[in-house]
Amino acid sequence: MTQIVGRTFGIDFIYLDLILVSIWIILLLVRKRFKELLIGIFGYVVVMFTDAVIWYTIKKTRHIEIAGNVIGPYLFLAYFSFTYGVIMFSFAVMMFNRQVSPLEKILWSAFLFLGWLAIGLISQHIHWNDTEIYIYRDMTSSRLGQILMAIIGYALILAWKIISEFTDKFPFNLMKTVPYWYFAVLIITGIFIHFSMESTLWIAQIRPSDWEVLLTNSLLEFNTGIPILFALWVTINQKDYKYTPAVEPAEVDVALAPPVQH
Repeated sequence: MTQIVGRTFGIDFIYLDLILVSIWIILLLVRKRFKELLIGIFGYVVVMFTDAVIWYTIKKTRHIEIAGNVIGPYLFLAYFSFTYGVIMFSFAVMMFNRQVSPLEKILWSAFLFLGWLAIGLISQHIHWNDTEIYIYRDMTSSRLGQILMAIIGYALILAWKIISEFTDKFPFNLMKTVPYWYFAVLIITGIFIHFSMESTLWIAQIRPSDWEVLLTNSLLEFNTGIPILFALWVTINQKDYKYTPAVEPAEVDVALAPPVQH
């Protein structure tokens, strides 16, 4: 069964989207979330390569129709990859960051969802520039690959976790401090990120109403990359995950015993 995932919006949506990502970057800088910003830029490169090179140029499953050809397809994809790449990737690793408080994570989550919802709705009710853009992907042959990527990715970090339970050797033990229930948090994070994008586009009537697309994209799209991102985050933040074996009571007693007097 063919599955087309598309959206229709005006140039004014691009203006609002660029304003949103600019505010996002400023807030990252103000909060001194420099690592998150760098990973967001890394995310831009990944999304640009995937969208422009693999989907648009090689596989030709990405299609772009711009009224009047006011923007070239590669310039459009450079914008398109930047806003989503920076926001999605930086948000994901911020949710992983053990130094970020639960309250701050909730505020970032609210800003992510409400920000996307706001620019979608505003773009539908203002007439800044209504030049129409229609983009879509033929996802018919991609779903199996996404499922396999997600399963393999989570299986690999689960294997890392299991190995860490049987060794204290650094860096193989980095996952020892990550509880098994945290894998559910990773999956939920991946779902929330893409559900936020899909649902806000749907509410703003930029994305056609399609429950199958909403559910499938929310479950799969970003969860293909979450395991890789988490492994990367653990690797570059080793001090937050480094395991220190507990000292046995007998060892403590020996260490604290006074020296023998001769």
